[in-house]
Amino acid sequence: MIGGVLLLEKELLELIENGYESNFLDFKTKMYSRKGNPDILKDIMAMANSNHLGKKYIIMGLDEDGYGGKSICGITPEEKVDSSTYQQFIYNNIEPDVHFNLYYREYLGKELAIIEIGDTRDKPYVIKKDFKEIKQGLCLVRKGSTNAVANRGDFEYMYSEKSGEFELKILGNYLRATDGTALLDVSFRNLSTYPVTIISGRLLIKDSQNTIRSKHNVNGFGKEVGADFRIEIPAKREFTGDLYLGFKSSDCLRLSLDDTGYTDEKFIFVLQFRDSTGNEYEVTSPDVTVFAKGKCLWKVKLKNQSTK
Repeated sequence: MIGGVLLLEKELLELIENGYESNFLDFKTKMYSRKGNPDILKDIMAMANSNHLGKKYIIMGLDEDGYGGKSICGITPEEKVDSSTYQQFIYNNIEPDVHFNLYYREYLGKELAIIEIGDTRDKPYVIKKDFKEIKQGLCLVRKGSTNAVANRGDFEYMYSEKSGEFELKILGNYLRATDGTALLDVSFRNLSTYPVTIISGRLLIKDSQNTIRSKHNVNGFGKEVGADFRIEIPAKREFTGDLYLGFKSSDCLRLSLDDTGYTDEKFIFVLQFRDSTGNEYEVTSPDVTVFAKGKCLWKVKLKNQSTK
């Protein structure tokens, strides 16, 4: 503690030094006015409606140059506002109630103000009544580093989040295989209040006629573990990364790869999982492709040599 102001926690220090404006982080040069400012309504509402599952922060006293660099300007004693002043203003103008805290921290001899927005499970958050240029019913969502008016897709997502669903997404549009292992970029998003443990999975690759061309067992997430694959996704968390799948030399033939490991053919990926309670999950991604390299191409090369 310096001069009655607490030093930064490790998480905040990392955000200040290495973070950039995003759907959970915003930087402001100065504090919002204590007299009631439309900007604080817009910013807190947008952050509360963000699809980020963890805490969101508005850090005041920093100036970002737009290229990742920051200057520490700090806030003055005259700017400081009591947390209850902001909270009462937000409670009077946004519904349902947004739960947040305002606190101050010391960094490089300067004082910073931090708004931390925590539990936001009651989305959508909207303007309760007209306030200056802001109209009743307005709903903003933080997308990247900007605030945007919520569209239909945003509302559908918010209500699906409240329903406690488990979401599975294929993020990449291709499967890349090397010597017995293929990688696919995926996302596991657990919107429920309970952990979900995935214990098995497989990828089906179909052609444009919906015929299954190949099947690939899941052997790991983030690293290859083989038949021992399992992954626990805690409540209100999202994991993204590479899914490890089995890939045989015969799969190259089934998928009509050439001896360089490529094909012009487009496929349909069907990713299936089962959890420890017997629930099954499936996601489909059309218009995707496969490429391979390494020793797994030996059967393709042998076949091509025999037909010459």
